[in-house]
Amino acid sequence: MNDPTHTAHRPEVEAFVAAVSGHLADLSEEEREELLGGLTADLADQVADGADLGDPERYAAELRAAAGLPEAPGRRPRRAPRPTLPTAAELEETLDGLREDLSQLVSSHRAAEEAWRVLLPLRPAWWVLRAWAVVTLLDQLAGPPELVTLIPSFNGPLIGQVLLAAAVVASVLLGQGRLRLHGGPGSPLRERLGLLAINAGALVALLVVASNLPSAATLHSSYEGTAFQDGYVMGADERSTGLRLDGVPVRNLFAYDSAGQPLDGVQLYDADGRPLAIAARTTASGYGAERTVGCGWRNGSSQLFHVFPLLQREQRRGTCRDEDRESGPLTTPVAPFAQVPPVTSPAAEAEVPTEAPAPAAPKPQSGQE
Repeated sequence: MNDPTHTAHRPEVEAFVAAVSGHLADLSEEEREELLGGLTADLADQVADGADLGDPERYAAELRAAAGLPEAPGRRPRRAPRPTLPTAAELEETLDGLREDLSQLVSSHRAAEEAWRVLLPLRPAWWVLRAWAVVTLLDQLAGPPELVTLIPSFNGPLIGQVLLAAAVVASVLLGQGRLRLHGGPGSPLRERLGLLAINAGALVALLVVASNLPSAATLHSSYEGTAFQDGYVMGADERSTGLRLDGVPVRNLFAYDSAGQPLDGVQLYDADGRPLAIAARTTASGYGAERTVGCGWRNGSSQLFHVFPLLQREQRRGTCRDEDRESGPLTTPVAPFAQVPPVTSPAAEAEVPTEAPAPAAPKPQSGQE
């Protein structure tokens, strides 16, 4: 049985019980007595054992709920406390702790320590690689899907080279600490967080670009030699070879005869007998969506990309030669015009010479027979 003499030495308990009783003021005297009877002695024992009294309002609400009584009138439900953001000092301490844990993990394994010693001098290579990954990913997102190239093109002359060079310079300066991301108060922490974000974004970009790299089979079919004669290109990257109009790769050609009717199977050559070939339109692997690819006419087992119009097919990756189970059927594209105005050769309009009329006989003069 509890000894009530304990409460004489626990004024905080008496104050707590009085506060709880105040939150139960809307109840009758009998209900309060039932809830608070013996509470002072019980709490005194708990405090003596090191327990914390807590919030009297919450304690009163718990007593009501346990007794099946309604909540206090006008009482608003308590909201969960909002999580507080870590301070700058706490973030700095967390980052330092993570670095220390990584250092201890590496030093605890001999192989990892040796590998770390090899990787540290290669940090400049990572600076260049992260710049290339980010620029290449932007190139992939900015234009039509294509095979990854060493120098991004961005569908324009010198654009890829300039952007890549600027990104490499900025990345190297960041790695050397000569280029700052932030200034002002708290800049060291912002600098560290900014570099972490850049490295994480570059790593994600590198993984996405890596998923877009062509396989060995795709490269073999995309850059195979000239099967018809010199100048024939089969499966080449459309941004590096093939016919262009104002710098933009030509994807197909449609020819019409002099009467304006579309022609099928037209072979084009230049003045030196070289085929005017269109680069096989490739699609980037890793995106999942089907793309339209150009398919050349056949000369035996070879595809010819100077015979027009090129056929086409829907497939997920590679060139038309990389057929798989998910590839769609071959289709003939519809010409842009059902008929164009007829034309006439200038040679046919040359003037045809006609015979001159015979000279008339002279009239006889007067007095002559």
